[in-house]
Amino acid sequence: MAKTKWNILFATFVLSCLSLAALIVSFCTPYWVTAQASEQTAFKNSEIQYGLFAGSLTRNVLATPVFYDLTLICLYEHNVCAYSCQKEEALRESELLAMMAGEKPEECPLATGRLAAVDTTTPTGRAIPREEFINAGLWLTTVIFLGLATAFAGAAASFSIINVLFNPVEPVFSVFGLYIWNGVVIGATLLVMILWGTLFGTYLSINVGITDTLTPEAPYNSAGMAELGASYWILFLPLLLHGSNIGLLLWRQYEINREPPPTTINVDKSDLTICMY
Repeated sequence: MAKTKWNILFATFVLSCLSLAALIVSFCTPYWVTAQASEQTAFKNSEIQYGLFAGSLTRNVLATPVFYDLTLICLYEHNVCAYSCQKEEALRESELLAMMAGEKPEECPLATGRLAAVDTTTPTGRAIPREEFINAGLWLTTVIFLGLATAFAGAAASFSIINVLFNPVEPVFSVFGLYIWNGVVIGATLLVMILWGTLFGTYLSINVGITDTLTPEAPYNSAGMAELGASYWILFLPLLLHGSNIGLLLWRQYEINREPPPTTINVDKSDLTICMY
């Protein structure tokens, strides 16, 4: 029975490590949104993909595709974010302010080693309402809770192996604490999926929030051509793994409870023969 209880705790360590890896992959990969953007005169639709912080854009104005890097820029005082093609933070901020004012932003610099671009845009002077940009509050809250889920997944893995090797006295560090760490990961990950799903349904499904779809000088349209990518859907894995951890811990407690109580020896103190011992 002791071996079974050890194996269960070690299994929670392995599952927590897998969950931690999945959360890190989700955090770092540029596939939270994949989309296309259409333009009437383009050879075919542009292709867009990005993660929480960066991504890429492929313009297909002509038969030869042109590639750009995208980086997120936020202006929290205006509660807006966008994925900019500029390479310097100051230029990204200036580009976002220009788009909000309806001014023509600077042309996108090419991704390293890519083909040259052709600027076919013409200014219109139409200011872009904030509702068309990415909501900065929803984006920031998503990042915070994903970071929280990642941290607690690491804590769940750490304290699982500690309980395999030792027997901590403090409840928060013992097996009881494993319920807390795993529960927080489930709650935080679920909130991330709800928050990003809300952001996608409210903003990104209508406008993916890149320079081409926000600036009036380049009338690209991405409405109905965006979808949630693999970096988002992989978050189901931590939910499943930590749910399994809680199930394993409950099973362990069940095995402990069903163990027969230790044998109790009753001694008759009136028996004088016990004095011999």
